[in-house]
Amino acid sequence: MRIDIRRVLNGVVLRVEPEQEGEEPGQCVYQETEPDEIDAFAEFLRTVLDHYGPTTSRHSPKRIHVVVEPGDKYEPPDEGERTR
Repeated sequence: MRIDIRRVLNGVVLRVEPEQEGEEPGQCVYQETEPDEIDAFAEFLRTVLDHYGPTTSRHSPKRIHVVVEPGDKYEPPDEGERTR
């Protein structure tokens, strides 16, 4: 499977080339709904996984799970610094 990603003003357009000859390519439009760039990209990856990824469940030996986490060296600001 080949996926071409084209950025548009408020999201992306995916063009998915089928693996078998003679099939029509599919298209999927993803409109960004998250204001934060990191959360928007994670949501985009979840959309691709839901539409084109392998089917898995919590009981599968392997699965893909998209999660947003802080960096391993990130230290949140002190409570006192936020109130200033």
